[in-house]
This record gives sequence, structure tokens and C-alpha cells, in this order.
Amino acid sequence: MTEKRQRDDGDANRHRQRRPGRPYSAGHEREDASSSTARGSLRFAVPRVHELSRQGRVSLSKPQEIAYFSKYADDEVRFDRSNLLVYKKAEVGANLLDGFEEYTSKDETNPTAPPAPIAPLLAALEHFQGETGAREQPHFVTYRNNLNKIMGTPYNSKNDWAFEVEKRDGCVYLDVRRTQQDIESNRNPHENQRRGAFAGRRFEIYSTHPKMGSSGGKQRQVNEDEEFCSISAMALGDKRLVVAAEIDCYEDKGDDSSHAGRDYIELKTFRLLQREKDQFVFERFKLLAFWIQSFLVGTPKIVCAFRSEDFEVRKLQSFRVTEIPNFCRKHWLTPRLPLTSQSPVVCLNFTKALLDWIYEHAQEGRVYRVTYMPRQHAVEMDLSPEPSFLPELIADRALTQLK
Repeated sequence: MTEKRQRDDGDANRHRQRRPGRPYSAGHEREDASSSTARGSLRFAVPRVHELSRQGRVSLSKPQEIAYFSKYADDEVRFDRSNLLVYKKAEVGANLLDGFEEYTSKDETNPTAPPAPIAPLLAALEHFQGETGAREQPHFVTYRNNLNKIMGTPYNSKNDWAFEVEKRDGCVYLDVRRTQQDIESNRNPHENQRRGAFAGRRFEIYSTHPKMGSSGGKQRQVNEDEEFCSISAMALGDKRLVVAAEIDCYEDKGDDSSHAGRDYIELKTFRLLQREKDQFVFERFKLLAFWIQSFLVGTPKIVCAFRSEDFEVRKLQSFRVTEIPNFCRKHWLTPRLPLTSQSPVVCLNFTKALLDWIYEHAQEGRVYRVTYMPRQHAVEMDLSPEPSFLPELIADRALTQLK
């Protein structure tokens, strides 16, 4: 895959959160949030949720699609929408494990192989900039995966994450990396975890069809090598971002409007909400992750399949992304938060603060590893022993076009 996305239904235990650790003084983020460790690493203390909510909200502009590509087997990349699928409603009762026994997942245990190579993203930027015209140089170029991790960090006290950073001519590139926790989880996955991941992909087959093909989703098989990726430009406060994201499908409204005017849809699966605990986990953790992923790139709608214990689709439900924060606000608040506070403020304020910190401390031409340590509720940035992850010629040409 170009952008590694979690498709597992998940289990409740994995999402239990612990109370954040280190305190944070609102209004003194530069002084209190950043420090150095004994081994020379830079450290950023993650503020508490209620402290982030007291700050003025940072704005995120509406994402504008500026490039795209379709990816095929053997890393073939085409600068077109040939892998952009059309949404169709899946059937209730569909078997989400159809084909599971014959399925072989990708090897996700190699610590040196990036889950989402950045070369196709940069090549697409270079290819399309002549069509979209000159625009201001971005401060950051990244896959959505990295921003998903960052935005959810204030609510995350269990799962670590990492990515690599390299600044080139004033632009910071973020490269997706696996942590040791990721590698161990992928090396010895629980059977239900494997089923859940496959079920998510199978639901995508049932819910889509090729633009020029029939709606016969059962004839298509799960294929991790094929995907469509959209690349959007946006601004988070005073920082300009270019973000690439895998897109599941779009809604065909039956008119002649351009692809840019059609709404993308995110497809998800989760177990049936049969107990109060299931409802809590879904609304407190899953919908937060769903919202972050879709909100970042302007995807307006999520379609979720609720499945039985034997992985049959029992219910389909659509969520408007803009309505999710109000729907879940009782779970996303803490007792000390005012009733008007919602997670968009918390997530955006933290993301802006961390990106500012990375941009300030990253030096030209050096590669860094940025790691989140949940026990310490802190982010560290160290010099990486790895060489540059940027394809030399592609990065330079793409950046020149964006200037």
C-alpha cells in the first residue's frame, strides 16, 4: 500500500487509555513544551487535552486537490484516476471473510522498508504542477498517515508511532515508519486481527465497482497492490501542507461534473454494537480515528458496515464527517473542559504546535527520527542513522515546480 491504514475492527482492550503524564502550562508552550534529553534528543511534552482546548482554535483551510495517481502491482504508477472506484451500496448479509483462506497479506515486518514510499507522491507533484499552475511552496509534504498519528496524540496514551523527517530548501518531508510495536504486532497477529483487517478490505470490494465496469463486486478479489491516491494542498494556520491520502471511492451523482466536484467516501467496518461497552469504544475511540482521517483531506462521508461475530454485514450506517464531533462530544470531553469544547480544537492546536516545533528544529539536509512515547506522553526528535529517503532528482524538481 502507498498509505498504510488500519482496517482492523480492533478490540476494546487495545483502546483503553491511561491518564497523560507530564503537565503543561498553557500560554508557555515554547518554554515548557520543548527540552533536551540527556542523550541530546529534543523532546516535546504533549499538553493535556483541557490545556489545548483553552487555546484559540487553529484553522484548517478546505483541502484542494492538486495531483493524484493510481498504483498497481510491481510499483507501477499512473498519473490518472484509473483506480478510483465508484461507490455502490453493499448487501446486508454479505460474507466479509469470502476469500480469506486464500489470502496472503503483505509482509509488514521489515523495519527498513517504508510502508509508504514517498517517490510516487513527489513524482505526481512534478507531473501535475504544470497543469495546476504556480503555487506557494509548502512547509510540509506528507502522507495522511503521519498526520493521523499526530492529530490523535492528545487522546493517545498507549500506542507509539514514528516517522522520519528531512528538510530540503525550506520544505519538511515526513516519511512513514513502523515502530517495533507495529512490527511485533504484524509478525504475530491474533487470528481475529487478521480477519478484521481482511474484512475491511472485503467490504471495500462489496461497496465499489470500477467506473466502466459492472457492479459485480463478488468477482473482484482483495488486492493490496492497487489503490488510488489523492494529493491535496491546505493551510494549517500559517503552515502550508501538501497531503497525500488513499481514497476508497467516490459517489457518482449521475451528472457530468468533474472528479474534483464529486464527493469522496471513506469505508469502514466495526463489530455490532450489542453492549454498552461496544458503544463506548466505537464512539470514544473509533469515531475519533474515523473523523481525523476523513476531516484531514475533506472527505465528507463515511459508510460503516457493522458486522456479526462471524463477519457478516448486519447493518450499514452513514456518518457526515462534520457532524461526528457533536455526535461524540460527551466522550471527547473531560470533566474540566467547557461544554463548548470539542476535539477539533484539541487535535488542530496540538498538530500545529508539533509541526511548528519540528519545522523550527529540523536543519537543512539532515534526517531525523520523530517518535512518540506514550508512557512519557512526549515526542522526541533524534538524528537518524538512515540516509536521505528523498529521491534526489524528483524532490528537487517537484520543489522547484511548487515555488
